[in-house]
Amino acid sequence: MTAERLVIDLTALAARLARLGENGIACIHQAELGDPEALPGGVLRLLGDLGLLDSLRTRIPPCQEHDCPLIPSCPYVTDFARDASSSRSDRPKSGRKFQANELTRQLVADPELLARFLPSHPIAQWLAARFAECPDWTVFALAEAWLEAALADQEPAGTPAQPRPTDFAGTRRELAACVALLVGLGWLAWENEGRILRLVQRWW
Repeated sequence: MTAERLVIDLTALAARLARLGENGIACIHQAELGDPEALPGGVLRLLGDLGLLDSLRTRIPPCQEHDCPLIPSCPYVTDFARDASSSRSDRPKSGRKFQANELTRQLVADPELLARFLPSHPIAQWLAARFAECPDWTVFALAEAWLEAALADQEPAGTPAQPRPTDFAGTRRELAACVALLVGLGWLAWENEGRILRLVQRWW
């Protein structure tokens, strides 16, 4: 799990989303490239999964159309060029840019709205099962449990007594993002200088 000590305060989340403006665009690469105002890619993907942002799959605008400030130094600009001949990348465009929608605006107005949506996400549900088993997890134990479950998900379907996990469409980046949001909601807390995650309030 990356960014283990990350905490996303709901007010700060709302402020960052507000800066997108109506129908504004955010890209997973902005945080990677050091934009201090950008939301981490895992957070964008989680919000997209929950419908709190639109994950753009078709008609993805080129970077120039939404005035991304990182255009002069971004190595991904050509990936999104409208003219296919201008793109020098085989990387898929979909799922890398996100657009504000009506639910985004509602979240900006009421950050606590996240508390209604986040528990339904598969990663939040997986974390709920782990914290129902044990209220305290070290970062390493939680990451190991995630890896074991992810590997098990790649195995052939199990017997009825050992069903195959079905909740691993996510990535470690999204796992870290979900933890950060759960901490921001006050449902989990970091202890022992960021080495242990403790359950504060059940969300299931």
